[in-house]
Amino acid sequence: MEADYDQAIKIGFSILANYIFGGNKKSSKISMTAPVTEEIVEKDVEKSENIPMAAPVIEEAINEAEKIDRSVPVTEEKIRLHNYRISFTMPSKYTLETLPIPNDEMIKFKEINNPKMAVLKFRGRVNHKLAQEKIEQLNEWLKKNNIKPKSNFLVAQYNHPAVPGVFRRNEILIEI
Repeated sequence: MEADYDQAIKIGFSILANYIFGGNKKSSKISMTAPVTEEIVEKDVEKSENIPMAAPVIEEAINEAEKIDRSVPVTEEKIRLHNYRISFTMPSKYTLETLPIPNDEMIKFKEINNPKMAVLKFRGRVNHKLAQEKIEQLNEWLKKNNIKPKSNFLVAQYNHPAVPGVFRRNEILIEI
């Protein structure tokens, strides 16, 4: 999604929340998991892809009779052209084959298999400025330790929006 950081999170989260709250072909409800992640991606690299289970969660319609727990992380990453991928982690009981089909064509699924990650934990209410500061901090540490990243940086947020900033758990993640 092409937007500024805060707008991308708001819109992307809304689309994904709609999916897990029944916006799928089965009208199924899926439990929310943490974290929610944001990732910046290159515009020319942005492609449809499957979102891993137990990692980012993507919207999909499910029958109302079928309720799914949300326990997936949401991550945010910024792209050079300001394209962001907002992700939910789906509950582990689902596979790519058993996830309800999303009503929204913007939702894609991708399986992620436990990559080795460098992680920087921090507290606060995430905004573009704070995310960039923490990304730069982790990037400097990687350079200092001669570690080459294998992915884009992800911003992972673990708490409900009502949780005060000082109590919020966040992470910057990058595959190494």
